Amino acid sequence: MNSIQVKKEFNAPIDQVFDLLSKHATYNVAFAPIQVVRIKDSEDPERPDGIGSVRKMGFGPIKPIQEQITVMKVNERIEYKLIKNPLIKHHLGVIEFKELTANKTLVTYTIELQARAPFVSQIILAQLKRAIKLGFSKLAKSV
Repeated sequence: MNSIQVKKEFNAPIDQVFDLLSKHATYNVAFAPIQVVRIKDSEDPERPDGIGSVRKMGFGPIKPIQEQITVMKVNERIEYKLIKNPLIKHHLGVIEFKELTANKTLVTYTIELQARAPFVSQIILAQLKRAIKLGFSKLAKSV
């Protein structure tokens, strides 16, 4: 299985970092110009971006990528999977949170990906790794 991992320290308490990264709208900032829109709320009215929620990603009216939140453990872990994508056989995203100090949080973002076409996985993962590093740098400055 092909995978990437990005680690980033945020100079903020774990609950603040988790709150930021658990909202779909945050990824509009992190991955601009890609747009992210929640199209299905979770069943938890307190956390509409929680377990079961679905987000679409893309540009303008064309948002072919859909991801569903499958695990959300507050201040610990978020997992999501890609859904309804005929080009990708397997895609799992895991974001883990670790408190280093009261005002410093380590975020570890791991993505497993297997495309249906050979050699495509490595290309997609390389682009995702660059985008995540850049996006996390932007977000780290905002907290």
